[in-house]
Amino acid sequence: MLFLALCITVILFHRASPEIHLVGFGFFVVAVMDVIHTISFIGYFQSPLDQHDLSSRFWVAGRFVEALVLLLISKNIIFRTTKWNWLLMSLLLSIILSVFLFYPPAMPSLFINGQGATGTKILMEIVITSMFALALFFRYRKFNSWSTEKDRYVFLALLITIPGELIFAVFTSVNSYLMVLGHLLKICYYYYLFKGIFVSTITAPYRDLELSSERFYKIFHKVPVSLSIVSIDDYKYVDVNKEWVATTGYSREEIINKSQNEFNILTKDMHRLIRNRPVRNILVSFNAKNGETRDVLLTTEAIQLNGKACFLYVGIDITEKNKYEKEMSRLDRLNTVGQMAAGIGHEVRNPLTVVRGFLQLFLIRKDLSPYKKQVELMLSELDQANDIITEFLSLARTKNRESKEMDVNEVINRIMPLLTAEAYKQDKYVTAVLQSVPKTVLDENEIRQLLLNLVKNALDSMPEKGTVTLKTSFEDDVVVLAISDQGTGIPKEIQDNIGAPFFTTKKNGTGLGIATCYKVVENHKAKMDFQSSPQGTTFYIRFTPCPPDSVNESFLALETS
Repeated sequence: MLFLALCITVILFHRASPEIHLVGFGFFVVAVMDVIHTISFIGYFQSPLDQHDLSSRFWVAGRFVEALVLLLISKNIIFRTTKWNWLLMSLLLSIILSVFLFYPPAMPSLFINGQGATGTKILMEIVITSMFALALFFRYRKFNSWSTEKDRYVFLALLITIPGELIFAVFTSVNSYLMVLGHLLKICYYYYLFKGIFVSTITAPYRDLELSSERFYKIFHKVPVSLSIVSIDDYKYVDVNKEWVATTGYSREEIINKSQNEFNILTKDMHRLIRNRPVRNILVSFNAKNGETRDVLLTTEAIQLNGKACFLYVGIDITEKNKYEKEMSRLDRLNTVGQMAAGIGHEVRNPLTVVRGFLQLFLIRKDLSPYKKQVELMLSELDQANDIITEFLSLARTKNRESKEMDVNEVINRIMPLLTAEAYKQDKYVTAVLQSVPKTVLDENEIRQLLLNLVKNALDSMPEKGTVTLKTSFEDDVVVLAISDQGTGIPKEIQDNIGAPFFTTKKNGTGLGIATCYKVVENHKAKMDFQSSPQGTTFYIRFTPCPPDSVNESFLALETS
């Protein structure tokens, strides 16, 4: 009991719950009483009192203090004072009780050897048992609201100690079996009582801390926004989550405990902007490890982590959202162009045809020969206007498309002579590197227009002797058509405008060629993107192949082999 009380007292000395202090320091007094009870029982003290009677006094005193403490905490009667006052009061109470109980006239005889407990001891044991029973009753009233192991263990301890106390009220000999049974019940009582207190003061807090740490870990790493914690003192990364790793491409191992200055994730100007104050939803660019730039909405907050001042960076990656919005804007512009073309295309083309016919008549009249150059210029401008209207109408095409399952390589082979001739006129080259690919659902006329537009743009971007390469392949379950040139690339500042109607860098361009290509790709439920560098530009068109039962036999044979 002394060991139990000392453990509880030492452990609880730094835990400031008033209820726990009452239990800890109250049981310290109980432990002192039980130690003197044991020493008295073996006859160590020289006293006018019989050793068994003296031992019974300290036994009853210990049980009374014990029952009183449990009754008070079961009734939620708590005394709020400092831990040092508790220690002082427990020491004074132990000394006062010890001096009082060693004084023979302090109380009547409690135990007579050979006869057993006297009436006084029986009465006192009944009172103590009643206090335990009352504590048990108060605990039982809160039965439905039990939520901790402490409540269950203390209830079980009280349930066990009541029959034990009754045994100590009726036993006749210290060597009887009832005496052994009573002490066994007392051991079980102390076991469950200690376990309940230990669980509530040590195990439960650490378990709560562990659960809290686990919740923080899961939230920190599973939340679908990038999170990083940076020390304010030295600007070193304390921790980063999985979304941050996915956004930047850096692993936790190569970033933790490294300074932000060692990486170029954010520009120096941006660091200066957010270094000394929290910010809310500002648009920044994350420079990923692979050189890619990600658009991120960044929020920062100053926090304390283990007593250390830190910044919490919260980033929402909006790169895909921005791409989606740009695509929607481009499609909206295409729709506007289509509506315009559908409304005015045919009406404008018909009078232009009439005007062109008269100009051709003027061109063959000899009396108008002095105006030949002016007439030819007007015809050229009319043809340019007609080309623009043709591009408009291709964007607004509403006729039924003639789509069928076919091999994209077949379309390329059929148009290659035309593409080669176009390149020959500019002293350039077109080559094809075609792999066996599955069939896809294609409109051949639209695909020919797509190829012609992209190859013409590629030829126009290259110097003489340059080569345009058409490649086909089957990658990641999609048919890929790649058209590469050897030009100087598309400037980064205009790449976002590629595909926008009327945007062109050519002197006489309409700005509708690439827009038409995107329209064709959209009609085929395909995807088109490009990569550009100073060494050239490559456009990628990715088609979804036909279902397996429709794949051409030659491709299946190739895959099998």
